[in-house]
Amino acid sequence: MKHRNRISRAQRRTLYAATALLALTGLMWLSVHQLAWPAMSRASMEGLPSPWEPWLMKLHGAAMMVMLFLTGRISATHVMRGWRLKWRVADGVGLLVGLAALTLTGYSLYYLVPDDWRDANGWLHAAIGVLWVVTLLVHRRTPPGRH
Repeated sequence: MKHRNRISRAQRRTLYAATALLALTGLMWLSVHQLAWPAMSRASMEGLPSPWEPWLMKLHGAAMMVMLFLTGRISATHVMRGWRLKWRVADGVGLLVGLAALTLTGYSLYYLVPDDWRDANGWLHAAIGVLWVVTLLVHRRTPPGRH
């Protein structure tokens, strides 16, 4: 069956690049902030923030801006067409809900939650991010017509 709801090659590459950058910077930030790896981690620096943290968050935030813009761009065509054709609706909705949850938990890390909730919110944000990547891979690999 010919794929009638593919996004353009440029959009697909941008989506995968933004996803990879988000996952990479997020996991790297977790490793230097929460875990005892690598040598420039908070744990190895006796509680001081790693000099990597601000740069990783700047890249993470920039990739998220690209992701939000791309989501808006894709929603006008790909999402609406998929909804009408009833193709991959469940995982597509999961991607949109997951992106909204990531946006809310990421925003709340900076502006909403008190300091004593920050670590728990960060781990929740990371878990949602991992699930989002898995859902994207499922969405990409599920044959058309299956929900």
